[in-house]
Parts: sequence; C-alpha cells; structure tokens
Amino acid sequence: MPLAGPHATEREIERWRQRERRLIEALQSVDDERRRLDDELLKVEQQVAYYDSLTREMKRELGRPGLSSLLSSLRRP
Repeated sequence: MPLAGPHATEREIERWRQRERRLIEALQSVDDERRRLDDELLKVEQQVAYYDSLTREMKRELGRPGLSSLLSSLRRP
C-alpha cells in the first residue's frame, strides 16, 4: 500500500481547502452583515438627531404654558 499515504494526504489537503473556502465565505457574509448594520445604525442616528432637533424646536416655539394659559384652556368647553 505505498499509494495510500499520498492519497490520504491529498484527501486531507482537499478537506482543509474546503474548510478554508467555507471560512472565507462565512467571513465575507459577516463583513456584508456588518456593513448593512452600520448603514442601518447611521440612519437611526440621523433620525434620532432629527427628532431631538424637532422636539427642541417645538418646545422653543410653543414655550412652557404658563398658569394663565392653563386656566384658560380649562375654561374652554
């Protein structure tokens, strides 16, 4: 059986190459998912900044209601 050694070695090398290909594909998938999540996070951060700004602007425009405006709002039917 002098050929068993080289054939076994070739099979082992091929197994490791297949594992390497699967790992490379998995890493590519992880990188793609990370990029997608980074893009999504950026959009969420932009929305948060927009709504924070909108809230501050509305508070500035409307101001805090004083006692007189509160009483008049209670008198309205």
